Amino acid sequence: MTNIQIEPNYKFKTASVGCFLRLPLNQKNLALANVLCVMQSNASLLYPGVSLQAKALEEKYDSQLEIFPQVFGNQIIIFYSLNFIEPREILNPDYNYAEIIKMFLGIIKKPLFNPSLLYLAKSQLSSVRAQYLDIPSNYALNRFFEYWYRNESQYKDNMFGDMEVIKNCTIEQIKSFFDNLKTYPAVCLGLVENPDMMTDLLQEQLDWPGFFRSFDTDELTIPAHFAPFTKNEEGEHGQTQLLMGFGYDASLPLDLRQFGGLILSQYLAGDESSKLFTSIREDLGAAYAIEVNNLLDDSLLLISAGIDKDKLLATKAKINQSIREVAKGNIDKTLFKRAQNALKRTYQSNEDQESLLLMQLLANTLRGRSLTIEERIKKVVNFTPEKLTRFAQSLFLNESYCLQ
Repeated sequence: MTNIQIEPNYKFKTASVGCFLRLPLNQKNLALANVLCVMQSNASLLYPGVSLQAKALEEKYDSQLEIFPQVFGNQIIIFYSLNFIEPREILNPDYNYAEIIKMFLGIIKKPLFNPSLLYLAKSQLSSVRAQYLDIPSNYALNRFFEYWYRNESQYKDNMFGDMEVIKNCTIEQIKSFFDNLKTYPAVCLGLVENPDMMTDLLQEQLDWPGFFRSFDTDELTIPAHFAPFTKNEEGEHGQTQLLMGFGYDASLPLDLRQFGGLILSQYLAGDESSKLFTSIREDLGAAYAIEVNNLLDDSLLLISAGIDKDKLLATKAKINQSIREVAKGNIDKTLFKRAQNALKRTYQSNEDQESLLLMQLLANTLRGRSLTIEERIKKVVNFTPEKLTRFAQSLFLNESYCLQ
């Protein structure tokens, strides 16, 4: 059976449909995926020119096409997504689902393998990467992951991949990569007014072998191996970038890792009353910015801060102390409740963002589950301080990176 899941669109004037392809993460795959996606974003056989493709999308009432790779744990997901105005909103009989899908799948299935287009894609990627790394916090994050995955080099860059592959790849390599993509697991997801009609249209045209393979995987997470590492690098920046990575056991129950990490992130650095904000920014006067992110698929709770370099040791001590306090069960119940409420509001606001609803469909499909926003909210509300303590007890400081 073809992997298609189209849900009804009850509340938005625009609709979304996406084709998603899954392949293993390594630096070569990620590099080639980036090149292919930029080429396809620029032009296709149907519209053999950057301005031609852009004009075609604009004429479809400013349809928004996005093509890019994104890393989820040990997998790369290639996104082909289209957001368009529902035909019911347009008094034009020539504007319909059939025409929209013809354009969308035509761009996906018929790339233009042109040397000039390849050269343009390489130049664009090189420029974007240079601009990205020119920002100290981005450079520090990139270096952090290089060290975090120093013994698993296939995972060390989760954005661009091997730049040498990007610089040296040929048209033949990109074409071969695209042909192989057709065999990898794929799924088509969407939110439209008439899901039955859209499903029928897609069913006729999704003929790649990958759309008949199982898309979900239960081996997405990269385990964190205990191997403490400290690295300080010199730079010429106005503030010091500190990143502290706490690993945790990937075999812990998924809900404990996911919602424990989310609530602890909010508890530590969610707003101006959070633990690290008050202890580091207000008490120490050390932080320009501080945030905590739970990277579930990397088994990583990442704490990052831009700080006064003279307060580095004191800041690290405060971060470690905050984690230890939660692990001991010393939890501020008021802040804990505030963290729960903040996450609840975030999930509720997601219901008004079409792109996030499509991402939820993708996340569920990728993990082989069906978890609604209401169910996510319930899991947050029912999460207890005792569970948060259990999650904090599983954390181990595995990397401290500093760019001074």
